[in-house]
Amino acid sequence: MSAVKYTISDFVTKRKRVWQERHDIEYDEMLVSAIAREILSSPELVSQVRARPHLLIECCFSLVDKNKRNVPFFLNEVQADFIRQIEEHGTKKPYFILKGRQQGFTTIVTAIVLANAIVKKNFAGFTLADRDDNTKAIFTDKAKVMYNALPELLKPTERFNSVNELFFDKLNSSWR
Repeated sequence: MSAVKYTISDFVTKRKRVWQERHDIEYDEMLVSAIAREILSSPELVSQVRARPHLLIECCFSLVDKNKRNVPFFLNEVQADFIRQIEEHGTKKPYFILKGRQQGFTTIVTAIVLANAIVKKNFAGFTLADRDDNTKAIFTDKAKVMYNALPELLKPTERFNSVNELFFDKLNSSWR
């Protein structure tokens, strides 16, 4: 059995350090591709990600910030606390989030759903907001942007990729 050279935490630490030094999204994209190759070449890391898909968020996901710039997705304090709650309490029961605005909950929930959709078999994710146009905005402006920024190595085989749905046929996984 081979020893793991790097951990997911190592990748996140390196990505954060490089981002602080360079603030270069093209370099970050190359780094994320290298991280994806490392994860996929390690059965131990693949197993960790399958068990806890949200681990992909900080090491591989990007988003568009409030200044309309593509940046790596690093969790803020509120998002990190939410992940800790999921780790502690699991996902067998629903979470009801009474939240203030602009804390990043929509973004973190979107990232968690995306991580599950690209990793887990038979996953069905849904996005629903207070109004239809907000639902569509979340799916197109957050979810699809995160998905499109992923390295091709991490994207499952698509059967549908429309304005309303992502469906990955080999995983039988979808997001509507």
